[in-house]
Amino acid sequence: TEQELPAEVQEWKDQLGKLPRHGAIMHLFIAIDAKDLDLSHIEDPAHLVIQDWGRSMQDSQNLCSFFIPSILDKSLCPEGKHVIHVYSSGGEPYEPWEKLKPGSEEYEAYKEDRAEVLWKAVERCIPDVRDRVEFSIIGSPLAHEAFLRRDRGTYGMAWAAGTGAPQSGLLSSVLPFPFPNLKTPVDGLLRCGDSCFPGIGTPSAAASGAICANTMNSVGKHIDLLEEASKRDPLYKFLSPGLMGRVYQPLVEGMTPSAELKVEQSQQA
Repeated sequence: TEQELPAEVQEWKDQLGKLPRHGAIMHLFIAIDAKDLDLSHIEDPAHLVIQDWGRSMQDSQNLCSFFIPSILDKSLCPEGKHVIHVYSSGGEPYEPWEKLKPGSEEYEAYKEDRAEVLWKAVERCIPDVRDRVEFSIIGSPLAHEAFLRRDRGTYGMAWAAGTGAPQSGLLSSVLPFPFPNLKTPVDGLLRCGDSCFPGIGTPSAAASGAICANTMNSVGKHIDLLEEASKRDPLYKFLSPGLMGRVYQPLVEGMTPSAELKVEQSQQA
């Protein structure tokens, strides 16, 4: 017989079972010869390119981004080379792709056609980029789906600006949070990843893991880690909690972590 879930767990499952999501996404990865290439005009290696301000920002043939990480980290490729990642907005229609077979002539032709806008975006910065290419590969929504296990090649969850997601915490009634928080109705069980706060993308997904770990520790440990990090490098000096952190600590120490997450105390008991 099927076991019934507790009412609170069932409500949580119903609310988060089907969530709004972005469309699919296209990728283009490029390695180029940078001989005699002057990129001194680039102050920020990350660029957002809009073809036509009169068209939707969700149109994957209108908005895309590219990033040249080797400008910041020379160890990413051999000397005299650059690597570039280009990707579309999360609005690439999936329906035409699901009718195609990867590797077929139709698939390859459609892939080249849909990636043309990505090449044009980079050409705004490096006009002769195609002449400099030593390696390139296009990631279609089908590849995005297969290799990253993204249903229908989606970029991730999508919430309208100014709206709050279900299960997004107590503050959501005052300040809308666009993603559910990490807690679940099961005591001691947290979740992390890009389906919860702070959202989609590698940095946000990694941050959710850090938040999850922090949630299971006392505020005293948070303060100690911040103090330790602030001494690693002058760049991180701003992380020091200082006097205010020490004043704040005794006021909330007894309440952190929350009762259902006090794993150490539960094990000792």
